[in-house]
Amino acid sequence: MNTWRYVQNGQPSAPVDTASLQALLANGTLTPDTYVWKEGMANWVAAKSLPEFAHCHPAPVPTVPPVPGGTSTSSPIVPSVAGSPADDIEKNRAFAILSYLSILFIVGLIAAPNSKFAKYHANQGLVLFLASIISSVSCMVIGFIPFVNFVLILIVPVLWGGWLVLAILGIVNAAGGQSKPLPLIGHYELVK
Repeated sequence: MNTWRYVQNGQPSAPVDTASLQALLANGTLTPDTYVWKEGMANWVAAKSLPEFAHCHPAPVPTVPPVPGGTSTSSPIVPSVAGSPADDIEKNRAFAILSYLSILFIVGLIAAPNSKFAKYHANQGLVLFLASIISSVSCMVIGFIPFVNFVLILIVPVLWGGWLVLAILGIVNAAGGQSKPLPLIGHYELVK
C-alpha cells in the first residue's frame, strides 16, 4: 500500500492510500493540479502527471439547455415568465416603492391595477398615509386643549419618526420584492 500526501491550503495532508487519493481527485475535492508526494519521490508533483492519477478527473457538469423565454442559464434565479409573480414584481417594483411616499400610493393603483404586488404595497401605503393623517388631525385637536399642548412637543416628533421608520421599512420591502406587512398597521386591508 502506497502512502500519499497532498497539498491543501498550502499544507501537506495526513497520509492517505492510493485509492483514497484517487477518490478525492475523482469527486472534485482535489484538482488534477494538486501537488502530491510519497516517500521515495524527490519533489512534489501535480497529480495529473502520475499514471495512477491521470484518469482521475471529476465528472463534467452537464450543460443545461436554455429555458424557453429565459435569458440566461448561468443565473440561479428562475427566469421570469409573463404573468408570473417574479414578472409582476420586476415590472411593478417602482410603483410599489412609490406607494410609501404619502399620496403616491395612488400611482400604483392607477398604473398597475392588475398587479398583486403593486396593490399589496399600495394598500400598505394607503394605511400608512391614513395613519399619518389621523395622527396629525388628532394632534391638532389635542393642541387646542390647554396645558395638554405641551405634551405634543414630545409626541409629534415620535409620531413623525414612527411614520418615517414605517415608510423606510415599506420601501425596503418593496425594493427587495417582498410582501411583508408593516409593523402595527400592516394587517389592515383597504385595497382588494
